[in-house]
Amino acid sequence: MKTTEPKKNHIKSFNKYLLTFLLSVLFILNISAKINIEGDTINDNLSTEKHKLEKELFTNTEDSNTEDLEIYEIEIIELEEEVELGFDTSMYLPKNFNALKGKNDLDWNAIELVELEEDVELGFDTAKYLPENFNALKGKNDLDWNTIELIEIEEEIEINFDTKDYLPCGFDPYKGMIKNTVDVVVN
Repeated sequence: MKTTEPKKNHIKSFNKYLLTFLLSVLFILNISAKINIEGDTINDNLSTEKHKLEKELFTNTEDSNTEDLEIYEIEIIELEEEVELGFDTSMYLPKNFNALKGKNDLDWNAIELVELEEDVELGFDTAKYLPENFNALKGKNDLDWNTIELIEIEEEIEINFDTKDYLPCGFDPYKGMIKNTVDVVVN
């Protein structure tokens, strides 16, 4: 078997190809690393911002130099999250339901305002005038609600508008309830 020594031209061309290959690999690795860094920039910025906010909130600010901010200098970021209920809400709404129907039809002059009573400040300690060991909640849970018979007094409520305008066509509040009706036929 005869062995030959490689020629110097072959070695030089091989070295050129090897050098080209190595530089190409280095270039490709550099580009892919650059792409990964740019892709994570948003997450890095958010985590950096979060870290800065947490640091400002939870570090001892007595020793640090702080400056008072005006209310308009504070930037508020509102996150809107979509609520997933896991079911189709339209199945539980009347046909042709429009949540915005009648939104601007209110006559604010016809609405009667009711003033709520405010807490009264008496100016003295009421505990001085109560018996010793007084407990306003004593016996609260001693009541057996099963022994109390509830009587509903049916009163006609005047609402000052026709409720039929706001209910869907064919609305029946008793739909689905068991009705014990007796048909009486008179001959």
